[in-house]
Amino acid sequence: MNQITKPGRDVDKKHTDDNFSKINIWLDSYDDIFSDFDSSDYSEKTLSDDFISQVKKISKNKRGKDVSLRFFIPLNQRNNKSEETIIRRLSLYFTHINNQLKADIKKTYIKGWTLTTTGITLMVVASYLSFIKSQMYTTHLMLVLFEPAGWFLLWAGLDNIVYNSKDFKKEIDFYSKMTGAKIDFLTLTSKIE
Repeated sequence: MNQITKPGRDVDKKHTDDNFSKINIWLDSYDDIFSDFDSSDYSEKTLSDDFISQVKKISKNKRGKDVSLRFFIPLNQRNNKSEETIIRRLSLYFTHINNQLKADIKKTYIKGWTLTTTGITLMVVASYLSFIKSQMYTTHLMLVLFEPAGWFLLWAGLDNIVYNSKDFKKEIDFYSKMTGAKIDFLTLTSKIE
């Protein structure tokens, strides 16, 4: 579960040690996190693609399972209520996307195994038709249809299982990490720990 640090308060000592990978983001204002095209309140506003892309880029170089997402913002821009809302919004967003990706990868596996199994079944039927060496036209037609269809479905299924799921895994790794992230807003200073 995400830990929400109250803005403006000292961070709990047990969460500041080196077991957290720190992702530091400098902001001019809270709007840097969100899409310029969405005029909603921070609790509903769409996150910026640039923001998500930047966090992904920074997190690739970070090791460790636990992440601390730290926003540095000028003191005159800070607002405790907005920060609490944004922390809640980010936590909900990361959790939602993580759950959605897990559901999508499950569907991809099911589709892949279904295609693979169907392909193998068609090839078994085609092998049997070839084995019985029937002289009937319909038997030859089924053989001609089932054999290439079986190979196609087998490879399409394996493609879903092996390659398409790899793309999901990278995304799931990122969003799983961010789902458990500790999110803080800190005052922008020249020295960062």
